[in-house]
Amino acid sequence: MASWMVHLRIADKLLDRIKDLDETAFVMGNIAPDSGVPNENWTEFHPPKVVSHFKTKADDETFFDVEEFCDKYFNEELIGSYSKKEYSFFLGYYVHLLTDIDWTNDVYCGLLKAYPKEAAQDKNKLVWTAKGDWYDIDFLYLEEHPDFRAFHIYESAVDYDNEFMDIFSKDAFENRRQYICGFYRSDNHGELHRNYTYLTPEQSADFVDRTVQKILTQKYL
Repeated sequence: MASWMVHLRIADKLLDRIKDLDETAFVMGNIAPDSGVPNENWTEFHPPKVVSHFKTKADDETFFDVEEFCDKYFNEELIGSYSKKEYSFFLGYYVHLLTDIDWTNDVYCGLLKAYPKEAAQDKNKLVWTAKGDWYDIDFLYLEEHPDFRAFHIYESAVDYDNEFMDIFSKDAFENRRQYICGFYRSDNHGELHRNYTYLTPEQSADFVDRTVQKILTQKYL
């Protein structure tokens, strides 16, 4: 699934295209699905991704049940009853799921197809190796865009309580915000100005632009 910085980059572009949103709620919604509490090696989460990401088909890792999400949280009747804050949050959550669908199909599945031998030998190792590129591109983007709006909105949302979904604890979003901001403010990355093997900065930017355009065609926007 897409990195946190990719989600924030998409949220930032959508803030320019979708008017009258609660910016903080929208940005928080774009990260909210990743607010599950991880185990020690980040292989399991509470709530599990089958719940937070509506991955209801165990045998299909590319499937996210967006329709189930909309039925529960983002249908026309509910949207009509939501405050601006609630609508913005759930729209952000919706955008996150749509982004993860495209990332899974384009980047993740593309990686497995490009490296079939490595994927057959140890798929998890291949993915974690590729994540070295994915996250370093995030750090590079933040280095090149120190005033990046969506990240600053997210970083400034101190003590933002979950008042939207009972699948997460009240402090889940704040706990995840602290972790993510601490991660991106750290030196926990490789050499940023290098040749990238599994994903390039240009490919990442292209993914963001294509996904934004696709999302803007979706229902409820």
